[in-house]
Amino acid sequence: MTASGNGHKSNGNPPSDPAVLRAEIRRTRAELGETVQLLAAKADVKARMKSSASQARDRFRAKASTTAARMRDSNHNGGRSGGQATLRADPVPVATLIGVAASAVAVILLVMRRRRR
Repeated sequence: MTASGNGHKSNGNPPSDPAVLRAEIRRTRAELGETVQLLAAKADVKARMKSSASQARDRFRAKASTTAARMRDSNHNGGRSGGQATLRADPVPVATLIGVAASAVAVILLVMRRRRR
């Protein structure tokens, strides 16, 4: 009869050695303790929300710091002397919006024209 990975013999009988039984009980208690702690942490909604809020606050602060540093760099490297960043209009989105608006007006006019007939 060979022992399996859980300390029991292959025939399903528990080991008869008290030392092996005690070791298995200690291991099982430790596993149950860890499981109970994990379940308690999952059930503590207030603590989970605080943790989530803290993580979001830290991410926001990091992004704000990065953005502020980027703005300072752009002001020093290519901005105006008054401390204001230079803003450039991108002509592609403006042209796209004008085209979409013109198309919408044309469609509306066609629909209105057909309804009159």
